[in-house]
Amino acid sequence: MKSHSKPLLALICFGLSSFASAETNIVLVITDDQGYGDASANWPQTDLETPVFDRIAADGIRFTQFRVNPLCAPTRASIMTGTHNIYNGMWRGPGGPKTGPDGVILKPETRVVHDDVRMLPEFLKKAGYATGLFGKWHLGYDPDNVPNTRGFDAFVGFPGGAHPYRWSKNSKVERNGAPLKSEKHYTDLFADEAIRFIKENKDRPFFCTLAFNAVHGPLRSEKRAADSARPDWLQTYADKGVPQPRRDYNAVMSHADDRVGDVLETLDALGLAENTLVIYLSDNGGMTHTYPSNNGPLRGGKGEGWEGGLRVPAVMQWPGTIPPNSLSRASGVHFDLFATILDVAGTEIPDTNGRIPMDGVSLLPHLKSGGKAALPDRVLFFDLWGKQAAIHGPWKIVADTGNHHGKFEQAVASAKSADYMLVNLDNDLGETTDLKDAHPEIYADLKARFIAWLEKAIEYN
Repeated sequence: MKSHSKPLLALICFGLSSFASAETNIVLVITDDQGYGDASANWPQTDLETPVFDRIAADGIRFTQFRVNPLCAPTRASIMTGTHNIYNGMWRGPGGPKTGPDGVILKPETRVVHDDVRMLPEFLKKAGYATGLFGKWHLGYDPDNVPNTRGFDAFVGFPGGAHPYRWSKNSKVERNGAPLKSEKHYTDLFADEAIRFIKENKDRPFFCTLAFNAVHGPLRSEKRAADSARPDWLQTYADKGVPQPRRDYNAVMSHADDRVGDVLETLDALGLAENTLVIYLSDNGGMTHTYPSNNGPLRGGKGEGWEGGLRVPAVMQWPGTIPPNSLSRASGVHFDLFATILDVAGTEIPDTNGRIPMDGVSLLPHLKSGGKAALPDRVLFFDLWGKQAAIHGPWKIVADTGNHHGKFEQAVASAKSADYMLVNLDNDLGETTDLKDAHPEIYADLKARFIAWLEKAIEYN
């Protein structure tokens, strides 16, 4: 694996003159199922090396409390719309269309982002941006909900939620809707296409989303003897004594991190680094119950309301605008990226998206301050088919109230009768001690706020 480490002063020249404008580029990197502890800047005890993630943290800002939905499609729907996923229609992954024997769609999917809700690239295109998505989509399959219809000028990737890392006759990878055959490992294909897009649009503002399927399965596991990493990537971790199946996991994730380094080098070579905001985060917590992910000190993982499902590795850089070596302990959240990116692009942040009130806030003042400027005091809410949490400062309630299958009247009734756990994350990051009997007023307040939030989903669906 290549080294992308460089002297810090060669990469950044920090000043206060930078400002957001329609000429600022945005690169959004989304990894898939990367655990909080699977980033060496987050969790030094990890055996997985992420030098590029660490470099962005050193050159910019690292978040210790950035949260997302514990499942990929809901997170992506919130990033792309600035709204809560249970309001915008993506309460879980998209529903596939019903097709006839000839492949003609008989019934379009019923679980998509609402038609009146616009997506981030649609806003940016109107502001003059070139828009490209390379990798995973997972926000719709029918013609009205594919990337090119939802605002992306260029799309090379796959429409679903998971995909093998190499081409086969059943491959679903496409270029702007047409099947694409490539002999490249798909981590390389998506990174190469992102780099090509950046080079082709170097003279105009661009929004480039690099959405790796790394480190989602298929990977080596107890039930699967095949590796998804290339032999030379695996050898790096074999030499370090990392056993299987963790070796395959590490090799796949490290190579994705390495390719982010190639994107950064492209920005440097084109003279675009100081005019580009780079965001790098995971779409949900690590999948510890199936693959050997590492969520560090956090309890639980993907698909759960525990911090291991919600809290993800997240770093951002914008040389000359974000002070280097910044650390944020603020509660950033996925839909904040929508408002932040529009703000960086010099585009007005709407009050609503369709019928839905905007939920996110721009992180730009927080980023410029190096994580010192406070974010608004707010309660964060999460629901994934009954895996629920509400967070206010250090206080959190969490429970599994049962799968409501998108029937939110049922969800509200279940939540009202449910017994949540109350934890103080400042003192109990592992979420082991229930404090609701010791703090009944905090428990009652958080639960009431959560139920009120959940009730609004009835109106919007």
